[in-house]
Formats: sequence, C-alpha cells, structure tokens
Amino acid sequence: MEIWQQICADFIKYLKTQKNLSEHTVLAYSSDLKRFCQYLASVKVAEPAEVNLRIIRNYLSQLYEAGYARSTISRKLACLRSLFRYLCQAGKIDSNPMLLIRTPKKTKSLPRLLYSGEVEILLDNPGKKGKLGLRDHALLELLYSSGIRIGEAVQINLGDVEFEQAVLRVKGKGQKERIVPIGTYAFVALQRYINESWRLLCGNKIASPTDPLFVNWRGKRLTTRGAYGIITKYLKKVAPNRNLTPHSLRHTFATHLLEGGADLRSLQELLGHSRMSSTQIYTHVTGERIKAVYDKAHPRAKERTERS
Repeated sequence: MEIWQQICADFIKYLKTQKNLSEHTVLAYSSDLKRFCQYLASVKVAEPAEVNLRIIRNYLSQLYEAGYARSTISRKLACLRSLFRYLCQAGKIDSNPMLLIRTPKKTKSLPRLLYSGEVEILLDNPGKKGKLGLRDHALLELLYSSGIRIGEAVQINLGDVEFEQAVLRVKGKGQKERIVPIGTYAFVALQRYINESWRLLCGNKIASPTDPLFVNWRGKRLTTRGAYGIITKYLKKVAPNRNLTPHSLRHTFATHLLEGGADLRSLQELLGHSRMSSTQIYTHVTGERIKAVYDKAHPRAKERTERS
C-alpha cells in the first residue's frame, strides 16, 4: 500500500497549496483517506487504476452498514471525488470511477441554538478572572458577537484585530478573507484579555501582529480541538441535557440577528457563506420559534392544543 500512501500524501499537499482548503477540511479529508485506504487494503486493491464503480459502491455500502450519518458519507464522497479528479488530471488514471456515484440526500435538521437567558449565563460562566478565565470569556463573547467558526477564531492573529474600527479580519473556508464587526461586549472582553492575560500566558513576551490572538496555557496558538473542548465545557454547565455544540453559538448568532431584523444578504456575508441556501436554514429556525411563541401565548392556539 506504499503507492496509496504516496498518493494520499501528494493529494493532501495539493489540497493545502493549490486548493487552499481550511485546516479543518484538510484534517477531515486526511481521516477520510485513511478509512478509504484501509478498505482498499482489505480488498487487495494496490493501484489507482484498479478502482472501479463496483469497488466504490461496495465501500459506500460498508459506510452505511457502519452507521455513518448521511452528512458524513457525503463528505467522504466529496473527498473521493476530489481525489479521483486529481488523479485524472495528474494522468494516474484514465477514467474517473466517481462520475456515476450520487451523493446521498442530507436529512434536513434545524440547528440547535441557545435561548437568550442561556447566552447570558454562558457569557458570565468563565468568571472573567484569572488568565484562562479572561481568555475563555473573550473567546465566548467573540464567537457570539461575530458568528465566526471555531476554526476561524483560532487562526486570528493580533494584527487581524482592528480596535479603532472595531472589526476583525477573518480567513474563512478556502482562505477567503472577510471583515467582521466586533460587538461592544466582545470588544471590551478582548481588550481586557489582551491587556491583562495574553502577555502572562505568553511569558511576558512583546506582542507582534503575527502572534496568535488566542493561546493556550503554554503561550502557543490555541488549536481547534482545544477551543472546542473549552466551549463544550461551558455549554454543558449551561444546558447539560440539550446536546449543544460550539457551533450552536454560530447558529445562535445568526438566529438572533434575523429575529432582530437583519436581512439575509448581510447575514450571508457575516457568516462567510458562499451560497444563500446555507443561510436560508435560519429562516426556518426563526419560523419555528415564532410558531412556538404563538402556540404558547395565543388563547386560541392553547385551546387548539388542548383539544388535540
């Protein structure tokens, strides 16, 4: 399987240097490739040219039998489409076995989000004291204030924060850069974290514009996994039975903006969505919330509920 190991290494390098995919996507694709190579080894497929439609379909069946979610299978297929397109372009294979493979339809589920009261409790949870408490508070405030992704937050450098204009420069998927405003509470939390905590965590070093904004207890850049664990810890304290994830803060940001009167186009730009369809899911969320409020508050709605 040395051939496949070299192919995967070259492909990952291609994704990083030519396609400019995010670190999160590259890590996910690396995991997907590892799983695919394990399958190829089990069916003794040593060369790329040996992969055909039957092998891909059998692999797909194995994924379904293993209980993977449709969204996960869709991503694994996207990885393979990109891989075999790359192999065709590189002249490694003559035909693409992925051309006749359809992506499974995703099950549409509404995003999980926090209620206003839960947001207040969450943002007060770190205590706003101590080196790590100040960092955690700034991170939580920023995520709710801006709606940026976890992976985007940990990539921010000190030089990306424009305090005079109260905006951030954020690199999103595909290394696309966008400008995101910072709310007042997040602004204050960031200033306090940088002034009172950042240098202590970094061993009193002199700050440089290229230094990471969010660092761990050793003064190194906070990783996506590290930030995920921090936020999950606080979410479990606020809503232990609701299965919220750090991405719920992004969903909450978007939903609260729409409920406050923001238009979809502006929200799309703030979230960094390339397609409007990705943003429109939040119109369904707000619709469900409005219906829930109506059912709870309107006398006739209550009466209908009791009769049914």
